[in-house]
Amino acid sequence: MAYVAIQVGRTAFVTVVTWRHELGPNFQRIMAWETTAGALWLGGGFADHRARAVLWLAALAAEYAAPWLGYRFPGLGRSTTAHWTIDGSHMAERCQLFVITALGESLLVTGSTFGDQEGLGAGTVAAFAVAFLGSVAMWWIYFDRSAEAAATRIANADDPGRLGRSAYTFSHVPLIAGIIVGAVADDLVVAHPRGHMTGGTAAVVLGGPALFVAGHALFKRAVFGHFTTARLLALVALAALTPVAMLLSPLFLAVPALAVLGALAGWEVRGRRARTLTVAEEAA
Repeated sequence: MAYVAIQVGRTAFVTVVTWRHELGPNFQRIMAWETTAGALWLGGGFADHRARAVLWLAALAAEYAAPWLGYRFPGLGRSTTAHWTIDGSHMAERCQLFVITALGESLLVTGSTFGDQEGLGAGTVAAFAVAFLGSVAMWWIYFDRSAEAAATRIANADDPGRLGRSAYTFSHVPLIAGIIVGAVADDLVVAHPRGHMTGGTAAVVLGGPALFVAGHALFKRAVFGHFTTARLLALVALAALTPVAMLLSPLFLAVPALAVLGALAGWEVRGRRARTLTVAEEAA
């Protein structure tokens, strides 16, 4: 209910104050979609278990489909990305802070699990080190170059609304999901580094990095217009670990998953240095 109140309430306020402004029709369409999604969210809250899942999935679908459809609504027409006059640099900064927050929360969860362990052994310490380095690798991949370059690109874009929708609204969903799933994996691995491997544990240990890399690949594709070979190879490497995942302990599966992220982070550093040298040689 609080979520619906925030989403509908703030949109209603902006709709009223922009009613006679050129942006008014855009916010009227957004208001129509938010009201529709809000009704589904509230209906799910009062429904039984099965109906709740259906209604909430429908609400979620409405929330994410609306921007792709230009908030097209019967009787109100359709918006274009040119109508979304966003501050590109501000949006980029906000999403960067979101990534930092997600990484920080994952470290807190992992640290709490590590602190709750009794009789810390080599396996537990190693698992904590792998979890910490995994978060560092994700941070490095995102912030080493692409975050700053993307912020510059959207700030100077002719159509920042399009980049804001594709690169920051949608591409960040699997990216953040990867960090969250990775935190779940870290928690399981730290708690049972040499324990019996389950399908769920294998899925999150490999799925977290895969979601993060896929999200970052989509992010770079939206901003720079192409997929990078390094990210595609990283996804292939993670997929190649799937057949042997059930034969390994959680810790020994987390290590090669970390190696993939580490290799990708190293590739980012190598690429940045190569570009810096190229620029320096051209300037000379």
